Amino acid sequence: MSVEYDFPSIKLLVVDDDTFLTEVLTSQLQQEGIGEILSSANINDAKELVPTFKPDILLLDVNLPDGSGIDLCDFLRQTGFEKPIIMLTGKGSENDVIDGLNAGANDYITKPVRLGELLARVRAQLRQFKSFDAARFTIGPLEFTPANKMLYIAGKPKRIPLTEKETLILKMLVRSFPTPVAKEVLLQEVWGFQSDLATHTLETHIYRLRQKIKTLTEITFIFTTENGYGLVGGGF
Repeated sequence: MSVEYDFPSIKLLVVDDDTFLTEVLTSQLQQEGIGEILSSANINDAKELVPTFKPDILLLDVNLPDGSGIDLCDFLRQTGFEKPIIMLTGKGSENDVIDGLNAGANDYITKPVRLGELLARVRAQLRQFKSFDAARFTIGPLEFTPANKMLYIAGKPKRIPLTEKETLILKMLVRSFPTPVAKEVLLQEVWGFQSDLATHTLETHIYRLRQKIKTLTEITFIFTTENGYGLVGGGF
């Protein structure tokens, strides 16, 4: 399966306190056709930018003035950010590379950054992430295709269409399997930062998703935990 990303539609966030490097990268990446590029020089600003800007990919320096980029990477993963993160590290920083990957980074680039290598890695990560939407996932007897928002049983004609929100919820549960996803993370990722949004909204969507699954099979695949929801079974 070949999946390509359209660069003009991409939103990229650079988190680095090196102003010169950030300006050079922004200029070069814009010349390569990347749609929107924003930058942040510290962790606090990045934490505010990520949920509002919603970047498709993030370039993150290990050393930031108000803390570690590795800790920020871990924070973003813990709070539900799923898009690719590429760490920017200094030469000989093997421990930083290991810690960054363990914190949830997808890749790393050693400074000084070479544009050709950076573009290749950005394309590779976007392609890999996009392939998730284009893929087909098996949940017990069910087949789930995020790209066309459809649930069905292989070999049977019945197809159950999903809403955008239902598709996003199921995608997050599949991505996280076998670990349940906290309600707060689902609310944040599916509806955005709406702190006043009652969990009842999420519960209603989960109920409807379960009812749609029930029209295909009596097996219960979405289970409830004290703080969220998870999937039973697999085959992803």
